[in-house]
Amino acid sequence: MDPATAARLHNLYWSGGTIAFIILGSIVTGLIARGIVKVRGGSLMTQRRAFWGYAMSAPWLLGFLIFVLGPAIASLWYSFTDYRLGNPANWIGLDNYKTLLGGLGAHGRRFMQAMYNSFYYAIVGVPMQIITSLVMAILVAVPLRAIGLFRLIFYIPVILAGGPAILLAWRYMFASNGGFVNISLRKIADSFLPFDWLYRTFIFVMESFNAFFIGVTRGDSVGPLMYVLPALIGVVLLTALLLSDRKGRQTIGRTAVELLGALLVILLVTRLIVGNPIQLGIFDTEKLTTLFRLGTLQSAVLNPGSYDYLRKGFQEHAMSGQWLLLLITLLTAFATWGRAGEGVKRAVLGSGIVLFVLIGTGAFLDGVRFFSYFDEAAAAAGSANHHFSLFRQVTMEFPDRNRVPLWLSSELWSKPSLILITMWSSGAGMLIFLAALKGVPQSFYEAADVDGASRWQKFWRITLPMISPAMFYNIVIGLIAALQTFEAVYIIENTHTENSLASAAYFLFVRTFRQLEIGQGAAASWILAVIIVLLTVMQFRFSRWVHYD
Repeated sequence: MDPATAARLHNLYWSGGTIAFIILGSIVTGLIARGIVKVRGGSLMTQRRAFWGYAMSAPWLLGFLIFVLGPAIASLWYSFTDYRLGNPANWIGLDNYKTLLGGLGAHGRRFMQAMYNSFYYAIVGVPMQIITSLVMAILVAVPLRAIGLFRLIFYIPVILAGGPAILLAWRYMFASNGGFVNISLRKIADSFLPFDWLYRTFIFVMESFNAFFIGVTRGDSVGPLMYVLPALIGVVLLTALLLSDRKGRQTIGRTAVELLGALLVILLVTRLIVGNPIQLGIFDTEKLTTLFRLGTLQSAVLNPGSYDYLRKGFQEHAMSGQWLLLLITLLTAFATWGRAGEGVKRAVLGSGIVLFVLIGTGAFLDGVRFFSYFDEAAAAAGSANHHFSLFRQVTMEFPDRNRVPLWLSSELWSKPSLILITMWSSGAGMLIFLAALKGVPQSFYEAADVDGASRWQKFWRITLPMISPAMFYNIVIGLIAALQTFEAVYIIENTHTENSLASAAYFLFVRTFRQLEIGQGAAASWILAVIIVLLTVMQFRFSRWVHYD
């Protein structure tokens, strides 16, 4: 028998076996369902319905068990092993999770970089895509002639965006020299002076932000700056509580306590898995001195002349920023559920606001000094200063007229380029918003016109609340899609931007299918899945702003 005929017979045997398996599996599934109904005392008619119902749905059920649930359980098992394709799987417990969540070793650092990139796409990209979708929907909701053609034009990128050919076309359009995007922006800037200043300001702001983000993801010490964000959260939240009435305070406070509590629990569990629990340094005089000095606008850096201290020592003696989050949570809970009088609550909130303003201001000023200390310590030691080197280089001078964005050849611009591609394909969200806008009753706008409401007031008070279910849907779907970004990264990344573009999904693909490290790839996939589930549950839990009536 020639090889071609043998191959055909082999395929035929497998096809016949698959059909026989489906038929036999359907019959067995139906019999099991009928037996369960019979044991539970069901009538003969109910037993027959159970048999045929489960027999007809068995192909899907069997497919789900074999191709979805089975591999998921297997991947969970592999995540606790050191399984590499071709080698036996040995149980290693939480070692894979410790490596990835702790950023240990080269692969741990790459995973953390990939997670930072994924959160960048979610935090920066999703709002931009939501705004773009809403603006497009408002534009095409106007009943004009040939408006259907414009809706089609706006939606076509959704069909084309994921195609390799279109993504390759974006690579050519984003080329630094001769690319369509840079040439067009440069011509507009040359012909319109105000746009030139706006263009160069955009370059400066974008490069500064991304350079600072890159420094943080690389593990460069931020020193006292680590207190700025918690202090800002405290100021904004406590101010909102202070300015709200009792009912509004309860709503804001309950949501804030649940969110901050969930964040603290997640951080605590993560640190326990990694084996680095939070130190109870709340009664440590040295650690408390850090916040005291910042609150009195003094420097909390004890040894500014030591390069080693600046790199690692400050974090060892400083109070963890998570204690500020805990303090914010306690103050919010007191203002929301405390039995003290209204005057006492307002006094506590006011004192908390003053405290966080002082800590935030002191942390920012001392953080600026912290960066200058690195210059002085490096110069004294005669060594190069690599602390936030890219950020320092970018902010050294304002871009000249010849500066262009290096979209796909620089880590400063790789993530913004991916977000722009995502914004280009915002037509799917546009359709959801368009349907919601069509469902807003015109009588609401007519009543607002009678009351003399402006366009902004009608948009803020009528349109946004009425389309909030569509907004919520687009946010949930957009966030999940952002955290699962893969195709665009796979196609447009290159040797210069692989690390800066790599998402969590791209990391687990490389680790699993290129490097064949099944165990660590499975652990990465489960970490990503848990994060997506938690964020989705939290969005549903805190969706009180969505109005379905």
